[in-house]
Amino acid sequence: MGGVTIGMFVQCFRKLHHANLMRDIPTSRIRSAAQGYVELEGTGRLMPGQPIVCPLSGSHCLWWKYSVHRREKRGKTSSWRAVHSGTSDDLFYLDDGSDVCVIDPDGAQIIPTRSYTWHGNSAKPDRGPRAGSPLLGGEYRYHEQLILAGGPLYAIGNFRTQQARSESDPGNRARELLVAWKQDQAGLLKHFDTNNDGQIDAREWEAARRVAHMQAEREYAQNPPKVLPALNIMSRSVDQPYLISGVSQAQLTRRSLWEAGAYFCAFLVVGSGFVWLLFTQGLL
Repeated sequence: MGGVTIGMFVQCFRKLHHANLMRDIPTSRIRSAAQGYVELEGTGRLMPGQPIVCPLSGSHCLWWKYSVHRREKRGKTSSWRAVHSGTSDDLFYLDDGSDVCVIDPDGAQIIPTRSYTWHGNSAKPDRGPRAGSPLLGGEYRYHEQLILAGGPLYAIGNFRTQQARSESDPGNRARELLVAWKQDQAGLLKHFDTNNDGQIDAREWEAARRVAHMQAEREYAQNPPKVLPALNIMSRSVDQPYLISGVSQAQLTRRSLWEAGAYFCAFLVVGSGFVWLLFTQGLL
């Protein structure tokens, strides 16, 4: 009971800390956000490419987590045993109107937009969560959490911007030329074997390197490469909480304060019972 009492107090403190953190850190705009630990709020968007689909129910979303448990009976008692589970690691966008930021969910505490529990009679559900009730019986229990695209998205974590870069540069092109010339030994000897000894020595290879760099610089000047835009990324912070929520900041703050109050009340009740138990046992 002592461990439960301590656990209630720790959870109360943790929820209060999260609520105060969200209230104390000002919400940044992506376009003007400082590098480091920041808070962002906007709308969740899919990145270009394949859709993100939860493998349990087939729901389209930004992020998913699921688990499947099977009921096992031992005599008159029964318990749920984990069969399989999974968590999405796909990247997605947070769009606040000023710019977009790539959100990496790895290592984050996730508050889902939706959470479902339902039952069925096979490891792979034959119906979605809306068609089943958690009160209906079944050998299998399914649990699914989703962050939905197009809804509110809140995130607080480590923000960084990878500065604009080109798709290629003269140095890379020069290396590509040297690799191609090295594979064409006949052409390499024809152009750079100045002493006609049938091999490329160090001096001749250095001459080939200079020619490759000159040619690469010429190509670069004639056809400037496309410059890619800067990329904003939010990921796990080393020493501070990393939180991603599919509900708004205001709703999340209210929820954290309510949960902190509930944990504190439970701490008082369980703690009082623990003290009374110690007193009746003559340990106090």
